[in-house]
Amino acid sequence: MKSFGRPYLSGVVLLLFAFATQLNAQINAYFNSVAFNTPENQPYIETYLTISDKFLGSKKENGQDQQSVQVIYSLYQDSILVQQNQYNLRGPLYSGTIPPAFIDIHRYKSQNGTYTIQLTLKDLNDPGKKPLTIKQPIRVDFQSGVLSMSGVEYLESIVKTVQVNSLSRNGYDMKPMPVDIFPETINDLNFYLELYNTNFVVDSGALMVFTYRIEHTHSGSNIESVGGFKKIKSAAVNPIVGRLSLKSLGTGPYNLVLELRDADNKIHLQERIRFFRINDALDISVINKDAERKKLQEYFGGVQNADTLQMFVECLWPIANTVDKDRIINQAIRKDPEMMKKFVVDFWERRAADTTSPLKLWGEYYKRVQQVMVLFKCGKQKGYYTDRGRVYLQYGAPSQRAQQYNESNTYPYEIWHYYRTTDESTGEFYSNRKFVFVSRNMGDECFMLIHSDMRGEINNPRWRYQVSRSNPTGIENPDNAAPRGTEQSQFNDLYNSPR
Repeated sequence: MKSFGRPYLSGVVLLLFAFATQLNAQINAYFNSVAFNTPENQPYIETYLTISDKFLGSKKENGQDQQSVQVIYSLYQDSILVQQNQYNLRGPLYSGTIPPAFIDIHRYKSQNGTYTIQLTLKDLNDPGKKPLTIKQPIRVDFQSGVLSMSGVEYLESIVKTVQVNSLSRNGYDMKPMPVDIFPETINDLNFYLELYNTNFVVDSGALMVFTYRIEHTHSGSNIESVGGFKKIKSAAVNPIVGRLSLKSLGTGPYNLVLELRDADNKIHLQERIRFFRINDALDISVINKDAERKKLQEYFGGVQNADTLQMFVECLWPIANTVDKDRIINQAIRKDPEMMKKFVVDFWERRAADTTSPLKLWGEYYKRVQQVMVLFKCGKQKGYYTDRGRVYLQYGAPSQRAQQYNESNTYPYEIWHYYRTTDESTGEFYSNRKFVFVSRNMGDECFMLIHSDMRGEINNPRWRYQVSRSNPTGIENPDNAAPRGTEQSQFNDLYNSPR
């Protein structure tokens, strides 16, 4: 049985990327949750909250400063509130201008089911600071007497416990890492998980082997010399702590592959948990070496996986001109590996001309493709086909990005502002262009482009009706650009004065 507590990639984790702009007057926090079970088959959800924000308000306490945040934890099942907890969280006392980060770990009893966690954070010392709302799906699925696995908890650090504290578990102090994106400053992937009911698979106390490794998400090929294993004795609960080196991994998505085998090498459990690595230093060195010793034909000629080749072709859609878009559609339908190789080679050779290495140009673009595939996915739709992903690849990172996910009487929306940009599909230069995206399906990350003043993009002067929720007043008059009563709404301010 599967049990996941994966991070829901929201505006919180976007702070790890250079193109993300900090939200003005909004709390900076990171959150994750993992489902666990007990030997008595009493599941629970463990939540990890890290707050690191030098702009939070503070007050004096015994001559020192202290930050404090109100936390509202809400658990929904099919839009029905099934559990809620509200509490005030105080940070460590500090002196100086840089406050220390503070960590909060909570456990909540749960039943099997699919849920949405909503976490709302409010600065108790600064009433003018915008509350931050985070939403994250989680599934709890444990059955008595059935082999299963907890979710995977990523760890920033793990040391042996000297004195039991809130981070202690099974003899170790585990500092949670509440995101699944690993920047180049982090060289190891540490994780914790639990196996349940292995004694129902083999005799109690019999030896089993738990292995863990890393593979490329798209090709499925293993990363050489990166892996580990644990010999365990079957029991009701088997805690697993693992560590894998990330030094050899360039920027891109990867799978953490977990497998449980018996003495006959039979696999009884296998899971793939996706994570993302950012490693600019390695990327640049590898791209430069490849550009020096390889031709573009050799690079793409070595790719044998048809699905990978199809992705290489399709991801060019945002920067392709009209003729190349027709060719992309044709290649996607035919799925001929040799024809797809010829297309991508021709595309990048034409694009590079004599100005730069085509392989280097491809490598730089592909790194951005990997980022949008993580940040702007929408269900099963690949990130480069989503509206936000396509715009990001076609026009680059926005100069300003306003994200509003919890403004009253509006759907979640984003407004992107470009001071200067080049349309990568035509080579034309533009200045002062805006894009408006909205998510009308609550709880997902599917943002649709509803308006832009960029040439060739959808232009809808009445876009404010699509942002406003349950307010169609005046829509019958085509001269009305916005519902009555929204003249002072924040989306007008953000659109007219981006920041």
